[in-house]
Amino acid sequence: MKHTMPLFAAAILLTGAACNTYTASTDPDNFGTGYGLSNEQVGTHPGSTGLAEAHNDATLDNPATGVSSDSMAANQDQDQLFLMTAASGGLMEVQAGKLATTRGQDPSVKQFGQRMITDHTKANTELKALAAKKGITLPPTLMPEHKQHLDMLSQQGNDEFDRMYMQHMVEDHDKDIKLFEQEAANGKDPDLKAFAAKTLPVLREHRKLAQPVFEKVGRGGSPDGATASGAAASGTAKKAGAE
Repeated sequence: MKHTMPLFAAAILLTGAACNTYTASTDPDNFGTGYGLSNEQVGTHPGSTGLAEAHNDATLDNPATGVSSDSMAANQDQDQLFLMTAASGGLMEVQAGKLATTRGQDPSVKQFGQRMITDHTKANTELKALAAKKGITLPPTLMPEHKQHLDMLSQQGNDEFDRMYMQHMVEDHDKDIKLFEQEAANGKDPDLKAFAAKTLPVLREHRKLAQPVFEKVGRGGSPDGATASGAAASGTAKKAGAE
C-alpha cells in the first residue's frame, strides 16, 4: 500500500539539521495532510509499509542483532528525512532554474539555470522511481523552506535576480552536498545510500560551476556577505582616517 512520509517528524529533524526540505498548497493545514502519519503512528500503524515497517520488522524479527528499536527509529528517520528533503530540494532546483532561464539577465545565469533543469529533472525522476519501488508516494510540491526561497526569487526585480539566484545556488548546493554526504555515509537504506553517492559528484560539479557565475553577477560578493561587509568596513575606516 502506498503512503506518504510523516511531515512532523521530518520537519523537527530538518530544523535541527538546518537542511533543505514537500506539498500541493501553501495552506498549512492542507500541507500537513500531504504527509500522512503522525509521530505516534510512524512505523506502528497496522497498515504501514515501506521504510518504517521494514526497519521495525528488522528489529522485532531479529532481536539477536542487539539493535534497539530507538536506534532503528533514528536510522529510519534519517532515511525519511533524506528522501523528503532531496525530493523537495530537487523540485525547487528545477523551478528556480526555469525562473533563471526566463528572468536571468546574464547569459551565464540562464545557462546555469538550464543545467539545473536538466540535471535535477533526471535526478528527480530517479528518486521518484526509487520511492515508488518502496511504496512511497512523494508529495508533488515544495516543503516550506524551499517554497520560501522560490517565492523570494520570484519577487526579485530584474536588477537583483541574477545575484540572488546565484547566491542561493551557492548556499543551497553547500547544504545539499552535506545532506547527500551524510546519507551516503550513514544511511541505512541501501538504495538511498547508493542514490546519494551517485548524485554527489553532480552536486559538487554544480557547486563548482555556481561560484564563478555568482562572483561575476554579484560583483565579487560572497554568499555570507563577507565581501560586502569588508568593503563597508574599509570605507568606514578610510572615512575615519580622512577626518
